[in-house]
Amino acid sequence: MTVTVHGTGTLYPIAVDGRLALPGPVQGLAVTEQERGFRAEMTASLEAFSAVRALTRSVPTAYGADPELGESAELVASELMGNVVRASPEDEPVPLIVEVYAVSTGIEVIVHDAVPGQPSRCDVALDSTEALSGRGLHLLDLLTDLWTVESSPLGKKIWCRLRSA
Repeated sequence: MTVTVHGTGTLYPIAVDGRLALPGPVQGLAVTEQERGFRAEMTASLEAFSAVRALTRSVPTAYGADPELGESAELVASELMGNVVRASPEDEPVPLIVEVYAVSTGIEVIVHDAVPGQPSRCDVALDSTEALSGRGLHLLDLLTDLWTVESSPLGKKIWCRLRSA
């Protein structure tokens, strides 16, 4: 099934009958349904990010987790994907792997990237009206109950757990 999301005029797949509705073909995006979630291997693009955000938002509904976690999981995935693009050299393909799973405690979001080094925390207030960036790790602290940075075959992965309130 497809629906128009947020009045964009764009049709996005949604979850039906306990299964994800995988997106139609998107260049540079390969999505596989996993047990209680999905794995998306991609080269960063607006189209790929949009499809992954929609899938992320639908995981709680598809697998019986708290549906209110969908928007927070989508924001976490979007922030992590965007940070990878900002930290990557311009005009070079940006490989990413995004995994999202419904687990007994909530939702897990995992983003693998090839950007060297650890994410760095900026001293920017979440409510700053002047800052254009720098809120990423503060958002992770706010929206997740636990997150870690670990090694990954791609380079590193940031693993986050969002728990129902």
